[in-house]
Amino acid sequence: MAAVAALVLGGVAAAQAAPRGLVEVPDESGRRGLWGALGVGAGGESFDRRDGGGYNGDLYRPTISARLGGTPNRYLRLGGEILGWIDDQGRRTESITSFLFIAQLYPAPRTGLYVKAGLGLGRSEVDFDQGFGVGDTGFAGLVGAGWEVRVARRVYLNPAVDLVQQRYSSRSGQRYRERIVNFGVGVLFQSGR
Repeated sequence: MAAVAALVLGGVAAAQAAPRGLVEVPDESGRRGLWGALGVGAGGESFDRRDGGGYNGDLYRPTISARLGGTPNRYLRLGGEILGWIDDQGRRTESITSFLFIAQLYPAPRTGLYVKAGLGLGRSEVDFDQGFGVGDTGFAGLVGAGWEVRVARRVYLNPAVDLVQQRYSSRSGQRYRERIVNFGVGVLFQSGR
């Protein structure tokens, strides 16, 4: 009876072991679970009134961003992003904000390099010191690339470049578009093991 019990226990242990000749490769990317990021940058804004003149020259001003999401697998992050560009001109402040659903794809997960795309809403607004403001809301799209550099177990430094395109129809019915080329750096926090 003892021999049968030993044989059964040995068989169960052998069944749970990895098949012979196969090696389990651990996920070294650290991408799993929930994640969040905060960033700052310099964004070059330009607009096109759709009058045939094309885009004007870039006006570089500070940007801030916040991202939050989940990680279905080590090749993909999904989430939301808010990216804001701010031009304070004394008595008035112009801002361009994007509210986006984003996907970050990691073709080579161990390197930390990724490409990013997003779609959502954009808002262009001018606020005056007298307490009133004007603005338009339209559609926004984003493409970009970045690099996650691990600095601690669950913390990454994240340099990135993004191109954000927004399309609007003003209250007068005139259509126009704005774009921001953003060079930023952020800190990303990753949950997980």
